[in-house]
Amino acid sequence: MPRSEPGLKIVRRMLADGSVKEYRYQRNKPAQRQQAPDTMGALIVAYRQSQDWIGLRDSTRRNYNYYLRHLEDYAEVPAREMKRRDLLDARDAIAATSGAGAANVFMRVSVTLFNWARNREWVDHSPVDRVRALPGGHLAAWTKAEADHAIASLPEPLRRAVILARYTGQRRGDLIAMTWHDVEAEGIRVRQQKTDAALLIPFHPTLRGELATWRAERTSTHILTSERGQPWKANHLTHTLQAALPKIGLRDGLNIHGLRKLAAAELADAGCTTHEIAAITGHRSLAMVQLYTASAQQKVLAQAAILRLETAAGKRRKTPRK
Repeated sequence: MPRSEPGLKIVRRMLADGSVKEYRYQRNKPAQRQQAPDTMGALIVAYRQSQDWIGLRDSTRRNYNYYLRHLEDYAEVPAREMKRRDLLDARDAIAATSGAGAANVFMRVSVTLFNWARNREWVDHSPVDRVRALPGGHLAAWTKAEADHAIASLPEPLRRAVILARYTGQRRGDLIAMTWHDVEAEGIRVRQQKTDAALLIPFHPTLRGELATWRAERTSTHILTSERGQPWKANHLTHTLQAALPKIGLRDGLNIHGLRKLAAAELADAGCTTHEIAAITGHRSLAMVQLYTASAQQKVLAQAAILRLETAAGKRRKTPRK
């Protein structure tokens, strides 16, 4: 990443003739400031005003904005002068602090932005074409033992988040959006933010009992609330949970999304089909369900295979020789 001085952002670019050009601008510029034409700042503003941006779901725009802020560090740099190495440096810095998964999402957002820019002739080529994803980009799945330990040890607001995630299999945004109005006699109704899928998730007995207690103690229309009794903000829940888990002896790298993977794996362990699991999690891609449940399905299939082998061997022993 380019070196900077206090209050000043310095970005250096090597030009085609080998000389170095330096761009200086103030950090924390007012949001209303007009961006110079053809710069990265102007490109990002134009993209956010485009029909492509308007057509995205609210949750997708929020996610994109989170990663576009890293590109705003280059707001004064001409878009045509952005270098592949700068974007890879930014990706690696994100990986060092937030993990490979976040770094890969940053690159996907960058690809989307530069493809849009190329189609509208802001740039002649995309500096992030054919960048390979970093390995290890999938968020870690929880084990049953880890979830049990978290439920027994975490402060109540986080404990409830773990329980609701484990027994509904929903994404973070859908978990914190659930309200008591969504709780019906047969289960919890969910309108998934990412897919717009409408689900009715039947109660697991453990969740049914917990919800009865939570309802009696509720202070909000939302099912999940923070330590202050307010509905969780997505990043606040993520950061608070990640800070709390090492304190109770659980490994780094666990995330609220990993409980979605555990939910799918536990359904697979119970013998559910891929379609049955997707009916709970709301996945449109059965391949993603299979990715989440590969180890659980392998165990079930392997046990079935050994059982068949034992059964066949028993039949051979019982068959009299002629």
